[in-house]
Amino acid sequence: MTDTVESGSRSRTRRAILDAAVVVFSQRRTASLGDVAAEASVARSTLHRYFADRAELVHAIAQDVLVAVEKVITEAALDQGTPREALHRLAAGYFELGPRIFFLFNEPTFNAPDTDERVKQFFERLDEIGKPIEELILRGQRDGVFAASLSVDWIIRMFWWMVYIGWEAVDEGALPRLSAPATILQTIEHGISTPPATP
Repeated sequence: MTDTVESGSRSRTRRAILDAAVVVFSQRRTASLGDVAAEASVARSTLHRYFADRAELVHAIAQDVLVAVEKVITEAALDQGTPREALHRLAAGYFELGPRIFFLFNEPTFNAPDTDERVKQFFERLDEIGKPIEELILRGQRDGVFAASLSVDWIIRMFWWMVYIGWEAVDEGALPRLSAPATILQTIEHGISTPPATP
């Protein structure tokens, strides 16, 4: 019983540190581990029992992002319904990951030309997890829903960037959080053109 309680407590503390790190690092890339500990409401010594340094913490966040992305893709059931319906479910799920995506896009470790092996493995795993998205886009192109003139890679890149830009706008107060998912989808589907009238 004691081991179970201890395990649960450790899990909650680790979760609190990871969530706090996403918030702090996405706001200030130069934030210290002390800042993260304060956000997580734990002592810095406690944080160091879980993560020896910033690099270890950052890579733990990255692994957590992979788990979250895979969960969103699975729950979006991309092989069900129309391609547009599946895309809407995926966009809604990805938007909830916004702070984590915001963090990764701004984390120098994941944008440096000479990345270490763990970063390369992260992107390889992300590509693997994202295979259902590629299949969704191909299905949409076959059905005439998504532009066949655009590559699958380009559409996926645009999708990630739109989620990032949406969260950036929310973070800056330029876009209300509640309307952000609809704005992201409208921009993905119609650009800045007026959406077609609903029959």
